[in-house]
Amino acid sequence: MATFKAEVQNKRADGTYNVRIRVTHNRQVRRMSTNIYAKQTDLTKGLKIKNPDIINASNKLISQCITICNDLSFSIVSMSVDELVEALKYKLKGEDRFKLDFIKFANGEIAKMKSGTASFYTSAINALIRFINQDNIDISKIDTEFLRKFKSFLETEPSQGGSNRKSKKKAESNLKGRAVSAYLTSLRSIYNRARDEYNDEDRGIIRIPYYPFKKISIKQNIITRKRALTIEQVQSIINLPYEKEIVGGRWSRYNLAKDCFIISFALIGMNSADLYFCAPAKKGIITYNRQKTKDRRDDKAEMKVKIESCIQALIDKYSQKDDKRLFAFCRHYADAQSFNRAINKGLKQIGEKLGIENLQYYAARHSWATIACSSAAGIDKSTVHEALNHVDDKMKITDIYIERDWTVIWEANRKVLVLFDWSGLPG
Repeated sequence: MATFKAEVQNKRADGTYNVRIRVTHNRQVRRMSTNIYAKQTDLTKGLKIKNPDIINASNKLISQCITICNDLSFSIVSMSVDELVEALKYKLKGEDRFKLDFIKFANGEIAKMKSGTASFYTSAINALIRFINQDNIDISKIDTEFLRKFKSFLETEPSQGGSNRKSKKKAESNLKGRAVSAYLTSLRSIYNRARDEYNDEDRGIIRIPYYPFKKISIKQNIITRKRALTIEQVQSIINLPYEKEIVGGRWSRYNLAKDCFIISFALIGMNSADLYFCAPAKKGIITYNRQKTKDRRDDKAEMKVKIESCIQALIDKYSQKDDKRLFAFCRHYADAQSFNRAINKGLKQIGEKLGIENLQYYAARHSWATIACSSAAGIDKSTVHEALNHVDDKMKITDIYIERDWTVIWEANRKVLVLFDWSGLPG
């Protein structure tokens, strides 16, 4: 246990002495300056403090130091004397009364994220702002009761979709199914980042001591299957006649949406961001690192997919024809997000024409997986799982030692694509 003693040593230029607390810990000594000063008349000839007021003030500080050490419990054993002194100063100065604008901190963290992820976190923070009706809140205000009220707010808040939103009942149902858990998960992630940045358990500095999410039940989102299309629906998109291309070098969103949906489907559900950044193919093989997960995986989410002859004409139609990118999408769209929006706007038109409700680009990926697992294609789920470039947590260690056999995935893709009539495409 650390020991403490008030003492003075050197006289200051104004003739006074600063009272310091001597800290002895693990047989090492450090001294902390205080805001207490003694005059020569307050001391004995041997510089011992004799003034009762100064003694009482010093003892009060020492009592506070002992209380802090007691709060540190067993962690104090592994602390050096310098770490202990720093923890004492931190507490004595009142810095443990930590203030942090959670929304300001969240916006700073969101600025570091990729645009797709950032937009989702921004939606969660905007929901929080609507709940508190202001654009700032101290992190200490976010306790269990606050989170319960926020959760209730999300469950009852009308859709923010404006005049185009569907019925209030359906909007609220969607919130209950997805946004509630997703928004709470986003807030929890930001809260964890704040704790990681401002807490230092090794030195006993805990600026954010509470964890309100511990008592809040956050249901995991249920993955829906409604995005997957049938073989007949995918075929209807393949067969769909093209519109006349827009003059002046611009692409028709309708035609672009049809082609990109088909390209994605035939490339095992390749995402629009991956199409946008895709490097040129080599010997008919596209190699890319999946944008959505490459930063979270040791293998950088590498994927290799073979271009089948049925879509070669579409690949050529949008070819960049240089050594940087396979497709020329970057010449027409400033970024992957605007490219994806253009596709989905075109798919909305296509969906209305074919009677496919809420048709979106990601349906190509879902549809490939569903059809691959169907009796028509007969592909086992583990192969489909690998073809979608997912990671099996149980097989992570094994995967380190096994060289991936891409031909198995390519053969699975052929079994899916042979189910369709591609004669209606250019070629």
